[in-house]
Amino acid sequence: MRANAQIALEYARDHPTWRKDRLVIDAIAKRVEEVAEAAKTKFPRALRVDYPEIDWDSIGGMRDRLAHDYGNVDLKILGEVVTKDLPRLVRSIDRLLGP
Repeated sequence: MRANAQIALEYARDHPTWRKDRLVIDAIAKRVEEVAEAAKTKFPRALRVDYPEIDWDSIGGMRDRLAHDYGNVDLKILGEVVTKDLPRLVRSIDRLLGP
């Protein structure tokens, strides 16, 4: 999850006008989908309660939206994911993993 989140953030950082570049939008959306896929399918539901700082339901919802309605990526929502949600997720994962 962390690696894909970090890559999406790097894509956005390296392409400041990414919202105008379909290729970069697609790359970021795919990485966000991978983050959400891992959260939804690779992290056991029973352990999620131990990490309440991660909004598992929202992450899963984003995965479903991207996977099933990929052609209609809402740039406003994706922008919020990139500017707010992914940095928060990376910080949470870093805290959980420790030094």
